[in-house]
Amino acid sequence: MRRVSVLMMALCLAAGVALAQYGKPAQEKSGTPAAKPDFEITASYIEACSCDMFCPCYFNDHATAHGNAHFCKANLVLKVDQGHYKTTKLDGVKAWVTTDLGSEWAKGKADWLVVTFDPKITSEQEAAMTDILFQLYPMKFNVLGVDKVPFAWEIKEDMAHARLENGKGEVILERVKGDNPNKEVVMHNLKYWASQSNTGFRMWKNKRHSYEGHGQKFDFSGTNGFLITIHFSGQAKPPSAD
Repeated sequence: MRRVSVLMMALCLAAGVALAQYGKPAQEKSGTPAAKPDFEITASYIEACSCDMFCPCYFNDHATAHGNAHFCKANLVLKVDQGHYKTTKLDGVKAWVTTDLGSEWAKGKADWLVVTFDPKITSEQEAAMTDILFQLYPMKFNVLGVDKVPFAWEIKEDMAHARLENGKGEVILERVKGDNPNKEVVMHNLKYWASQSNTGFRMWKNKRHSYEGHGQKFDFSGTNGFLITIHFSGQAKPPSAD
């Protein structure tokens, strides 16, 4: 069994989502020092979605309109540069999150989600990343599945590429050249989900962004894409037993 039950139980952790202003680390309260975090990660992303560039979800309460429907179908492919969860090391762990935020994400409810882990992940790392991911993306998801598929993750000078080895998912991004071709177009002062800080949204337009599995299928090009490195820490919230 692919630990779907673990992910489903994790959904009760939170229902809100913050996509507005750039966030700061948790502050001390009433003069009492904040507790030392149970987990802390620095993670880099290759990310793309079906929305127009730049993603309106960060500024509005709805995604791009596609005909009569509003949806945001996304691949969020991350690699942990450095991190831990209690005593579990997370350096190098990779996770591929595929989702459709749907039209009600502003109410804390998304349509569906699939998580794909690299098969090299240990059971301890998978449990740790499950907790971290559902705190980082604190919404109510319909979890369709948890898969184990090897995937490539690579960023070159002008190209970023992530690809599931089974051919069922791919993200190809090209760097957007601004007025000065020697400098990237980077958006700062904007919060990435629940993370405490980030290095800025690097505008890399989507050349191809696709997924097929669990009854879902999409393929987009010319839409929103970016690279980003985030920092996220917090307290462990393991799912309660049934």
